Amino acid sequence: MTSPIPHTWQVPEVFRERMGNQAGRQRCMTHGGHLLVILHELPDPETPQRREARLYWRTPDGTWNCSSGGPPGIASLRAHVETFVEAAARLEALTDEADSADDWFHLVHDAGPLLRGTRNLHRTLQEARDAAKDDRALISVRDLAGDAERAFELTHAHAQEGLDYTIARRAEEQSRDAQHMLEAAHRLNMIAAVFLPVTAVATLLGMNLRHGLESWPSPWTFWATLGLCFMFGLWIKASMPRPPAREPAEARTARAPAKPTGKPASKPASSKSSGGLKAR
Repeated sequence: MTSPIPHTWQVPEVFRERMGNQAGRQRCMTHGGHLLVILHELPDPETPQRREARLYWRTPDGTWNCSSGGPPGIASLRAHVETFVEAAARLEALTDEADSADDWFHLVHDAGPLLRGTRNLHRTLQEARDAAKDDRALISVRDLAGDAERAFELTHAHAQEGLDYTIARRAEEQSRDAQHMLEAAHRLNMIAAVFLPVTAVATLLGMNLRHGLESWPSPWTFWATLGLCFMFGLWIKASMPRPPAREPAEARTARAPAKPTGKPASKPASSKSSGGLKAR
């Protein structure tokens, strides 16, 4: 059985015994001053069930090693955490452009796996910090993971609020439109009820009585009568209840859930750009 732990690592044998052929969940292992941190790569929202593992081994003398290679040191672990920070900043930037229910749903859908993965990342690094209390550099990495977790929490919560608000707004607009259609239909039914007896009698009896207009000049009488009928129809249309006015986009934006804001988070002196992550 192949172990995820690199065969070149001189780790305690108990680590290999506790590890299956897959890395499993994010967690820490400690034995005899050795610390093994098992983390996951940034999850793909399209395939949240797929989890690529990355292992970090801290020797008793404080040297860090990464299963993906690179020079010894904690820089590789910091770079791994910064990928979550940058992903949180990118996802947060999308909330400024979201407006439709589809936009908010995609944000909720994408933020869910990222939030779960970052929460477990922060918990695992906290366990590593408790196991290696003399490693001061691990504190900043753990705090960076906490910032990413907080950013994903706020983005996920804000996206959920935006989705709920959009659904409620659409339901309110549909309710107003339905009320308008109900009032218009009632008005038309009242008009039909007034003219129903005359129409029914004229249809059944085929009435063709003398009304005094036979001697009027034609075709002007026909066109005048037709024009009066159109004018009467336009008057009926004008008397119908008007549809409710749509709320301007600016007003909807002002009433929409507020975007999460805050001061920029302070970055460690040796860290790279965090992609504009705001302090939480």
